[in-house]
Amino acid sequence: MKKKGRSYFYRLSAWLHLWLGLISGIVVVIVSLTAAILTFEKEIKLLIEPFQTVQYNEDDQFLPPSVLGDAVMEKYNFPSVYGVYYRGEGRSALVPYYADRSNYQEIYINPYTAEVLHNRKLNDDFWRSMIIGHYQLWLPRNIGKPIVAYGTLIFVIALITGLVLWWPKRWNKKTRDASFKVRWTAKFKRLNYDLHNVFGFYSLLIALVLGLTGMVYGMQWFSDAAYWTASGGETKDQQRLTSDTTAVAQGNLKDEDILFQNLLETGLNPDTNLINVQYPYGETGVWNIGVNPSHQTRWQAINTYYEQNSLKQLKKDQVFSEINGGDQLMRLNYDLHVGAIGGIWTKIIAFLVCIISTSLPITGFIVWWKKNSKKRIEGLKFPAYK
Repeated sequence: MKKKGRSYFYRLSAWLHLWLGLISGIVVVIVSLTAAILTFEKEIKLLIEPFQTVQYNEDDQFLPPSVLGDAVMEKYNFPSVYGVYYRGEGRSALVPYYADRSNYQEIYINPYTAEVLHNRKLNDDFWRSMIIGHYQLWLPRNIGKPIVAYGTLIFVIALITGLVLWWPKRWNKKTRDASFKVRWTAKFKRLNYDLHNVFGFYSLLIALVLGLTGMVYGMQWFSDAAYWTASGGETKDQQRLTSDTTAVAQGNLKDEDILFQNLLETGLNPDTNLINVQYPYGETGVWNIGVNPSHQTRWQAINTYYEQNSLKQLKKDQVFSEINGGDQLMRLNYDLHVGAIGGIWTKIIAFLVCIISTSLPITGFIVWWKKNSKKRIEGLKFPAYK
């Protein structure tokens, strides 16, 4: 009897997998490798940078944000600062200065004494370089960002077609062993195939999550579609908050100090919460006071927006359980993307998947190249329907 060949769907998936893998290979390698490097950025910084922590006594209190901001502006002759971030007990506060894209700086300062500890110039910073590579391949943003975004989309499709190719035609002991086990003692050709086929399967689900959450940042249409789907047909609120320029100042203290003091009077413990005092931008800008009870994730953060001078509350984020599915997805997106959603263990998983994702275009290319030239040429032809 004539042996039954593979279905047209399988052959089409094989053709797409090959072509999409070749097209997106370099992008996937760079994006995945930089992602792996960035996974433990916070932990590495805390370990090797002494200015991340400060000495303090139990009765020491955080200084008001205006004191920290003024200390930074006086030392570096900045006309203004972007905000003041209190990062919890025993940690230095962070005061960013973002003049323009060519002059990003972050100043670490002792929140108890206002002693300036370190100035990180982000354009010369290794971690910032990795973020730019991950986000835009070190190219101009209007060029690199869409390349990364659509390269990620192609990678997601390649993952799905890869699952079609991985799925055994028949399930028996031989096919199970071939699909789930790496033959470490096999020759290079077989070992390389197993590394691509088996590791690709094990990393598939997490790689899809990392890819799809990355597409939320890279493509507005995809972000809107994801929000619409998760919210049951609603659209994101795009309202821009502004301040009334005729509002009258309240009291003798500076706005940021009043807002900070009001926050502390609610009973909030600044030692255990992350507090972000973000300054208004321009005359119509608004104050943004963010509070996050977690030092590892962002999804629990609550931002409250105030008008300049009058300090009238304009908007406050709802707690996670009260918002629709679209807003919940958007809040979870960053923590899902960086692997922080479940703490150190999910970070380790995300790191390993990034390493595997880095290897997949390489092992896949070797699989294709090891075939004879005739098969390589045939593999590039679109599969005809019979």
